[in-house]
Amino acid sequence: MVNSRPDVVTIRFRFDSRHRRIINGFCVIGSAQPCRSLLSVGLHLTPAVRCLLRNGFRLVFRSPGVWVFIRRTH
Repeated sequence: MVNSRPDVVTIRFRFDSRHRRIINGFCVIGSAQPCRSLLSVGLHLTPAVRCLLRNGFRLVFRSPGVWVFIRRTH
């Protein structure tokens, strides 16, 4: 039996002066493809979140300024 590990993406963000969420740090364990290019300090959070959700990730933890996504792999 193969023991596969999930892909995990943790994103830290802040709000800018226009109340938009801006990524100010992230950590990827495994893979974040095909969304990796959207995960960069200074970019808006929304496009990255939409991409992650469209590609099998689920939001599993949310606190002020930190969101964690997990995707089960086979």
